Amino acid sequence: MQNRGASPTREQSEMDTDAPAGTAPQRHPISFTASGSEYFRIWIVNLLLIVVTLGVYLPWAKVRKLQYFYANTWVDGDALGFHGEPAKMLRGTLIAAGFLIAYSVGSNFSGWAALLAAVAFVALWPALFRASMRFRLANTSWRGLRFRFTGDTAGAYAALMLPLALALLPVAFAGISAGESMENGKPGAPSAAAAGFIGVGMLAFFVGLPFFLWKLRRYQHDHYRYGGLQTRLSADVGVVYGIFIKLMALSIAAMVVVGVLAALFIGIGAFGRKSNGLGALFFASMFVIGIGGVLIFNVLPKSYLQVRLQNLMWSTTGNDVLRFDSRLKLGPYLGLQFKNYLLIFLTLGLYWPFAVVATRRAQLEAVVLETRVSLDEITRTAGEDDPGAAGDMAADLFGLDIGM
Repeated sequence: MQNRGASPTREQSEMDTDAPAGTAPQRHPISFTASGSEYFRIWIVNLLLIVVTLGVYLPWAKVRKLQYFYANTWVDGDALGFHGEPAKMLRGTLIAAGFLIAYSVGSNFSGWAALLAAVAFVALWPALFRASMRFRLANTSWRGLRFRFTGDTAGAYAALMLPLALALLPVAFAGISAGESMENGKPGAPSAAAAGFIGVGMLAFFVGLPFFLWKLRRYQHDHYRYGGLQTRLSADVGVVYGIFIKLMALSIAAMVVVGVLAALFIGIGAFGRKSNGLGALFFASMFVIGIGGVLIFNVLPKSYLQVRLQNLMWSTTGNDVLRFDSRLKLGPYLGLQFKNYLLIFLTLGLYWPFAVVATRRAQLEAVVLETRVSLDEITRTAGEDDPGAAGDMAADLFGLDIGM
């Protein structure tokens, strides 16, 4: 895959020449063969060891999960592989924990200390994110060749610094303002100027959220590399805004439906005071509608966003040689998520690994890889074009995986 605006490489031109004009692209479905019962055993052991070691085992748990999931993700008869070392991933975990502890401790002592921690986070996190992407891709392989992430540090800052600043700094300023207006030893309300600054910052963050998300996804999808092939993202930011506008309309409609049903049952309850039977029905109905409301507000918007963004981002990722096609359907996916949340609630969380596997299967198997030439040819050319694809040692030196 090639860089945005760059001319095709020699290998890409050769593969384009080999493909007959007008030939339909070859479609390669992605299959996911993991099972909930197998992952449950991995998950429960990981959970216990994380608790026993006070979180230190987290990188080892993550490696076990990724190795299992990758080994069960198949493309054209070959599975992915993950080769990350837990000891190196521990660095990223400690860095993330350090930021959280510094911010939490600082906010308890001084608003200015919390602000300094927030500024440090905003200043360093984009570089850590880029290092994490390099580490993850360099330790992911298919057919013996490692992937690479070619995004630079400047691109990471362009994608992440502004949204991070808008999300974190107003909160830190709120703490400073409250600390300066102490009353009887207790933090007071922020000043009018501080409240205005905080409000403008939060408004700018939420209005810009679709743009920030698009900018981040473009930074990621423009720099996935396999041998000499590099992807690019052609999705337009206006489409992302359209998805968020529809999401808001869907959320408002869900609120109206739940509100109408709640008012209906409250009316039944008022009338049911004269009848024990109707009163019992009222309380049972309110319990059901309460659970249903939680599911609707949590599952419906989240599922809609996941489906629409996956289909948009992956169906517009590719280049002249290959591309992805995602056709995740909202109806079945929404039903799956309702089922997952309900069973997680009824089993007190024990259904979680089964839900993760079912969700991952639905997401992956909705994606098809389309190529203009055979995958054997792509793999051969990738290996010849970039012998270093067997392992990006520079990325291993960073050794960061921050869960992105």
